[in-house]
Amino acid sequence: MKKKLLLFCVAGLLTVNAFADHPGGRLGLGIFGGGGGASAAAGSGNIGLSLKLSGLPLFWGITAYIGDPFSMSISGDYYLIDDDLVRDGSFNLDWFLGIGGFGHFVIGNTVSAALGLRLPVGLSWHLSTNLELFADVVPGLGLNFSGDPLYWVWGAELGLRIWL
Repeated sequence: MKKKLLLFCVAGLLTVNAFADHPGGRLGLGIFGGGGGASAAAGSGNIGLSLKLSGLPLFWGITAYIGDPFSMSISGDYYLIDDDLVRDGSFNLDWFLGIGGFGHFVIGNTVSAALGLRLPVGLSWHLSTNLELFADVVPGLGLNFSGDPLYWVWGAELGLRIWL
């Protein structure tokens, strides 16, 4: 199963063209919420910051919970496909498929940390040239540094991003 997943990822990277339907050279900043192990919002308050820096082809998700226990999560995704699904006049609905990673740690009575691979698949509705609503499902494979070492995870995210 692991070999098939690796083969699928490598084949996708070699055969799929990268599209860029998001504004180039602009900063994307927003909020998102979600849950599940592959979401950056998992276990960290379930709401976070969505960030896309201009000139860098990665979409970031960052969350933190300031309390007991303290936790922080981060994810970074590269969109292999980011293309129109429906475009009709001013209506623009895109779909995307990405590959990325996530990291999560908790500091409380005990300390735990995990890293993993994620494959976000989702929809992006451009409400205007400066406003985007997005949703995705995120399967992934995690490596836990405390407990069972390898685990499958599913996550989902919903967010709103402003392009500056």
